[in-house]
Amino acid sequence: MQSENSQENQLRQYTLAKQQISDLVRESKQMLEEQKNETQADRCRDLLVKLAEDRFNLAVVGQFKRGKSSLMNAIIGQSLLPTGLLPLTSAITALCYGPKEKITLKRTGWTLDQEIELKELMDYVTEQGNPGNQKGVIEARIELPVPFLRRGLYFVDTPGIGSTRQANTATTYDFLPQADAVIFVTSVEAPLSESEENFLRDIQGYVRRLFVVANKTDLLSPQEQDQVLGYIKAGLTGIIKTSSVEIYPLSARTALQAKLEDNSNTLASSGLPAFEKRLENFLAEEKSNTFLISILDGLADVLENVSDGKEIPALRARVNAFQQELLKGSLEITTREMPELLPPSAAPVEIRKAVETKAAQSLRKTRTCPICDALSRAVFDFFATFQGDLAKDARTRKEFAAIRGFCNLHTWQFQGVASPQDISAGYATLVETVAASLQEIVRAPLPQQSESVAHLLPNGEHCPACQSLRKEQAEQGQRFLDYISTPEGRKFYHQSLGLCLPHLQMVLALQPSEETAEFLLNEQSEHFNDLADDMRSYVLKRDALRRGLLNSNEENAWRRALVQLVGERTANIS
Repeated sequence: MQSENSQENQLRQYTLAKQQISDLVRESKQMLEEQKNETQADRCRDLLVKLAEDRFNLAVVGQFKRGKSSLMNAIIGQSLLPTGLLPLTSAITALCYGPKEKITLKRTGWTLDQEIELKELMDYVTEQGNPGNQKGVIEARIELPVPFLRRGLYFVDTPGIGSTRQANTATTYDFLPQADAVIFVTSVEAPLSESEENFLRDIQGYVRRLFVVANKTDLLSPQEQDQVLGYIKAGLTGIIKTSSVEIYPLSARTALQAKLEDNSNTLASSGLPAFEKRLENFLAEEKSNTFLISILDGLADVLENVSDGKEIPALRARVNAFQQELLKGSLEITTREMPELLPPSAAPVEIRKAVETKAAQSLRKTRTCPICDALSRAVFDFFATFQGDLAKDARTRKEFAAIRGFCNLHTWQFQGVASPQDISAGYATLVETVAASLQEIVRAPLPQQSESVAHLLPNGEHCPACQSLRKEQAEQGQRFLDYISTPEGRKFYHQSLGLCLPHLQMVLALQPSEETAEFLLNEQSEHFNDLADDMRSYVLKRDALRRGLLNSNEENAWRRALVQLVGERTANIS
């Protein structure tokens, strides 16, 4: 069992690694969008969604009628997924955690998810109710209050391969790139058919973590089981090219019946508990690393499918280096590397020109105030470093308690970045200090108590996040002004969304030339007029029930307008 400190460090390393991988995926997506490669850019978007959801796909795969659905039913202890004598599953079915039972369908051509009752499930995910997935079910998602499914686990049932329905086999193959780990189910009655062997070879091209289940052991005597398991192991060793193949013999049908009847002896004899324990250990100790590696595998595959450009080789090298660190288990992330929005004026000319090119690209493509964008990244960097110091360093916690913590705004921003463990470890001293102060206030005269409690409230003047952002904001304002005073800077500023009003006021307070001030004010007036046009067009098309005619500028104009008026929420300073 890991110590609490070890678990905290592991969680922090995972969080920081995930942030850096997110940056890699975003950088790749932006590059692909610039190349007009929408297919691969969409794959990057899918990877970002997966990172945001922390979704880990544990897929159950194999030939039809090997007992995949029965195994899943046995593990969750419910007769939920349809089983039978004929090939049944025709669509991807994912079990995930939810406070109550809920079934939603994602379907081709449907904008919104469709919610159905459990009794309707067979009409959409089985060969009988939906032959060859003619109803276009992309995924049936079943939310269940089952502890096994917590922490982002998606337990995925796939159509059996090798049946006469080629569409079912194709559905499973199409899902394999999304699988983070795979449970391959065969059976002792007819183990390792030719189609199964071919499928196992193909699986190795998609996933790094494979579990093998030999189902239906209740059909054989102990002696027959030993012979069949020896045959399966020999076959797997020849395919997977390793001598350490893990095979878990069990009877899913017996295990489910035992769970439903609460018969511990029968459950033990079914062989399922040993496999469940192995899965629990994997999910507790290996899942996070496997998940990140699978994301990098997906990104590597994306980059392999695009023609070499100026930045492709460097991106591939960075992805490969990250993969190797994760595979060695030696990853140590200490800080997030975030590029500056604008270059320091004191930088050498050649470096400044290189960074200015990136700054121009950022200015041209950003859909927010460029200074707000820089501050949002800066506050994220600050929290990424500070949360570790606060959780692990007693002196930092004592100083933090003395200033009464972050201001109200940054308290909740910190909550969105830090883990519950880091918050608990870092804030305990502050909470204890407040408790002691309240005990002192109890003894003060009543008229003084309100004023004394006011001193316990956080103050933006002392908030460490606010102090860090004030310094960053001043530097970014001057860099912005230096850059916008150049012809190139003005060219790209014209194509950007422009500054928000608070940062426009800040830059004008730096007393730019009259020419620059006039340029900024005229440009910003034009930006606001464009926003108003987009917002009115949005309302008109919605009112006319012509949502399909909306463009991206019209759809997000409302948010861009709010940003222009008051700045990004993540860039505010108390």
